[in-house]
Amino acid sequence: MSSVEFTAADGSSTATTTYNKTGESRNLIVTSNGETVLDENYAYREQVGAGIYADNHVPVANPFGATKISYFKLNQSFSQSPSWQNDADPISFMLPYRLFDEFYNPGNYFTTRFAVSTELYQSVIEQYPVTERGLLIGGGKHEDGYEYFSENWEVRDSLAKVYGEDPALYKLKYGNEYIEKVGYGKIFFVIGAIRNLPTDGNVADDIKNIARKHMDAMISGRTGITPKEQEKLDKVWFEVKFFSTLKEHRNGVVINSAGDYENAIQKINNGELSVIQLKYKSIENL
Repeated sequence: MSSVEFTAADGSSTATTTYNKTGESRNLIVTSNGETVLDENYAYREQVGAGIYADNHVPVANPFGATKISYFKLNQSFSQSPSWQNDADPISFMLPYRLFDEFYNPGNYFTTRFAVSTELYQSVIEQYPVTERGLLIGGGKHEDGYEYFSENWEVRDSLAKVYGEDPALYKLKYGNEYIEKVGYGKIFFVIGAIRNLPTDGNVADDIKNIARKHMDAMISGRTGITPKEQEKLDKVWFEVKFFSTLKEHRNGVVINSAGDYENAIQKINNGELSVIQLKYKSIENL
């Protein structure tokens, strides 16, 4: 993606962001009634303070300027072995990339709204839009920490005053929410999907159990399923894929052996920390 352009429904305003990946910058031009009201360059990656139109995910300006930022160390890890889930949702392992200022209850289903801003999540729901009797899903995440504002009430009070004088113009330039925190860490998960199960419930459950044992063996390195069990599993379509925030895992890597899994995990361990979440706050709270 090289640019994002938003035009208001009545055509009165536009916000155009042009990205320059080589130069690690992005240019934002905002117009109102044919006049340019903002033309600024910002860092390529959205940083703490950057604004957004939360209803359509269009990034806009950063009203805070050169803000002092602190890093809060978390060093928290979580992992879970694969289990069959009828309404599985990988969001339990993968934080929404953009978490807006609203009540958040992930539930246990594929929340398609997160696909808009989370490429990894979109990849999963595109590949497994329909499942037979659930998915085998497991994985883990490590939250290293997050960047956040060091309190600067003078700046906040000043911005609140500007917002109070002309809320519409402020929102046009800076959006209705801004990034309060930027989270860093590593995320991975594995999905085992099955198709063409027999209609007999007992037989289907038996095959699902064999699939779980097979997937567990590939992940743990323990003894796999028996030749007789493999013969049953061969009668259906079963695939295990490994996903992570690394670019090479973004669309999933098929796991056929314990070696495949170990290789994927090793790349995660050797990889750099990624930005795993942008947490927003409403400008109403300035």
